[in-house]
Amino acid sequence: MVVNFGKSELKIITKGGENLYAGMLVPEQSFLTLSPNSSSSPHLYIDLDHYRLAQIEKVREGRDLQACIDISFVAELQQQPLVRHTAAVSLGVRIPKSDWVEVILPQLKYKEVSLIEIPKIEKPEFSDIIARINDAWKLYSMGEYDKVLTECRKAMEGLTTILKNKGFQKEIEEEGKKRVVPNWEKVLGNKEIGNIMEGFVQKLFGFLAPGSHYGKSINKEDAELAIMSTHALVNFVAKKL
Repeated sequence: MVVNFGKSELKIITKGGENLYAGMLVPEQSFLTLSPNSSSSPHLYIDLDHYRLAQIEKVREGRDLQACIDISFVAELQQQPLVRHTAAVSLGVRIPKSDWVEVILPQLKYKEVSLIEIPKIEKPEFSDIIARINDAWKLYSMGEYDKVLTECRKAMEGLTTILKNKGFQKEIEEEGKKRVVPNWEKVLGNKEIGNIMEGFVQKLFGFLAPGSHYGKSINKEDAELAIMSTHALVNFVAKKL
């Protein structure tokens, strides 16, 4: 029997159950030859560029990736007279969000491509902080928005620790208690900008604190503000140092 592949499509299933066209699937072989009582596992491919991956991520909304593969084919029995049968199958696919985010997207270089628009932080002594930010991006892709804020706060704590260990620190008194904080004027070499940065960092810490969101579920926009602000600040300091 000879199986000739026809039109094949990949569709992404939305949260509401709608099937959205993602692209054509191209078979590795245009036809298969099968002997009686045999089987085969055909391979089909799709070109997923950065734009398509970005659209899939929007549809996925941090959930497992659900898709539908529609395959049409013509099966011919090589006998006299020739027997030809046209058919189509629809296969449902579910990829756990952890596999999609941690295994498949990295292999497709999706994150590396997206970093064209976001400065990549490259500073060996910031390795632990960078790891926290990378974890935050991963959790963001998985829809774990509350955990994004947690990782961002840990990254900020790591940043302030590094600055104080480098001697960029000062002692302040709040409510009768003294504590050591980063000296942003010394870090940036400018009093006015230092005061602005000190206020910004203080407000960012407040936003990242779980108590500031008490009684309110943390959504995607909260996570975006947290991770973009943290990423930008860490990159800014890394470049200044």
